[in-house]
Amino acid sequence: MQSALIDRALLERALSVLHQPIYLPHCAAAGVDVLLRRDDHLPGGNKFYKLYFNLKEARAAGKDTLLSFGGAHSNHLHALVLACQAEGFNGRVLVRGYPQSPTTHTLQDVSAAGLKVQFVGHGEYRRLCQTQQVPLASDEYLIPEGGANALGEQGASYIGRAVQQQLGGDVRHIVMAAGTGSTLAGVASALEGGTEALGVSVLKGPPGRSLYTGGKGRLPSWKMLWGFCGKGYGRPLTPAMLAFWQEFEYNNSVLIDPIYTLKMLWAVNQLAGLGYWRRGDRIVAVHTGGLQGRRGFTQQPATTISTVPEKTFARIKV
Repeated sequence: MQSALIDRALLERALSVLHQPIYLPHCAAAGVDVLLRRDDHLPGGNKFYKLYFNLKEARAAGKDTLLSFGGAHSNHLHALVLACQAEGFNGRVLVRGYPQSPTTHTLQDVSAAGLKVQFVGHGEYRRLCQTQQVPLASDEYLIPEGGANALGEQGASYIGRAVQQQLGGDVRHIVMAAGTGSTLAGVASALEGGTEALGVSVLKGPPGRSLYTGGKGRLPSWKMLWGFCGKGYGRPLTPAMLAFWQEFEYNNSVLIDPIYTLKMLWAVNQLAGLGYWRRGDRIVAVHTGGLQGRRGFTQQPATTISTVPEKTFARIKV
């Protein structure tokens, strides 16, 4: 486990998150117990953790403007808006795309909150994300895409800390969706005993395509699982995945997003059908939030559950 001093406020917030038993048909048939960790109840979901220490660092450095990256539907940018509103920061965001592209609900939220939006072409966007060589004004603090830096990992580690304190050694796997991979690396860094962190990649392509490489190969307690992203990141769902989405929400009365958590739960269920989990295993599946992303997704499941957008970022003394 990480040896850094414990931030009691963040740990208490992480410990307040509920673990809800859920029904996944293949898991039930295989005798696998699945608990859904409801980090979607936090404003910004898993981004709440990844921004936490970055906000502290920006404050300590005397910076009053946060600069970061994201796509037009980015959960990270949406969480950044909430953080700026709660903590009194200004913001500038570099958005992958072009000014003539149709606006999105997410970018409308960004603009309405007063953050400055600058569009960046796809090639240049990737270069900036990889190099982090962005000219900064004297009052700006840079946060990488997805909060994927050491401070983001440090925050994400509190998910792992909390799970082990709440549920002890009964949990064999903590499973989460993975884009940059920094939440996965952070969670894994906090685990002790036989608990393993598993990331379900939402990216289509060969392993290692993630922009984030800071944690690759140095933590034995994690794995990245590939092949469960359907047609690719943000792409339309296959009929089977769309049916699974609708059935999951009907069976469990929990809203999920189609980009991250849906694909993670799809993987957990499919792997059970393939015999990947052992009978009697207890799995914690992390609901990382992202419900705001449902607004721009063309496919929608038939559901009677009310959508509650993430609107507030509760202040925790940063």
